[in-house]
Amino acid sequence: MSFEKIHKLFLSNRLLLFTIVIAFVAVRLYSEYSHWDNLSLWGSLLVQIVIAFSLLKINDTFNIIQIRTFLPVIFYLLFTGINPVFYYDLKGSIAAFCFVLCYHCLFVSYQKPESQINALNISLLLVLGSLLWSPLLFLFPVFWRGFHHFQCFNTRMFFANLTGFVIVYLFIFSLSIFQGDANIFFTLLPKPDILLVFQKPDFTTLEWLVLGCLLITFLIIGLYLYIIDISERVWSITTLKYFYFTAFVSLIFLFVQSEYKSTWGLIAYIPISFLCGHAFSRLNKRGIQYLLLLLFLFFFGIGIAQHIGT
Repeated sequence: MSFEKIHKLFLSNRLLLFTIVIAFVAVRLYSEYSHWDNLSLWGSLLVQIVIAFSLLKINDTFNIIQIRTFLPVIFYLLFTGINPVFYYDLKGSIAAFCFVLCYHCLFVSYQKPESQINALNISLLLVLGSLLWSPLLFLFPVFWRGFHHFQCFNTRMFFANLTGFVIVYLFIFSLSIFQGDANIFFTLLPKPDILLVFQKPDFTTLEWLVLGCLLITFLIIGLYLYIIDISERVWSITTLKYFYFTAFVSLIFLFVQSEYKSTWGLIAYIPISFLCGHAFSRLNKRGIQYLLLLLFLFFFGIGIAQHIGT
């Protein structure tokens, strides 16, 4: 079978996608067979699969990548399936899912300055997610930048976005008064010792190899996105550049808050998977086909080494 046919299988073959999902589930459950009764294992598995297919839904809904491709789904399953650090991070998986839903709300608001409801929904998702994992609040400015990037930013959008924060904590405050327990409110407030955790990068050797490969791929994609490939539609290039921006911010936090490397990884892999899916979906470039195969082989090898190491 030629490289071109193999490449097309990854783009559009439903049976191959189904096989990859089964393999994703089987590898995780086989490697953690002694913890099958752990709800975090099953919850994380389910949410991460939902996140992967949400990328396909986003592409189908907003037509960002001009051809139908399963690569964003495959890349996300690959990135999260090779490292056991993601296997039990249920809170991080839920936070990442909130992040995906925020993408959807933002894209719907494209060139619609009257989309205050979407701004409110983004705020509610981030704040509710932050009750599980406080650093999600750092992403508020990322979506303010998104409002501006998608030409829908104005004062009403900004204050609608802040209103979600007020609504959630006003509800918690009211609940604490009703229950007669002020600790409910103070316990759920963002805590500086959790929110402001900054440290030197702390990764294993294999994780450094993965990050190095991703950074090189990320830089090459950026080169094409901002300099070489200017033939994309305005909507596609606008959305892909925003994916690039959010991936860049997420990677920075991944490095400076490596204590939360699992959750930041789950978030960063969302835009990176979409960017890789777009970059490697080109049918007319033989070099892309070879690079895709080499990339898959590299991550498969890392995945085997990760599981042997644990």
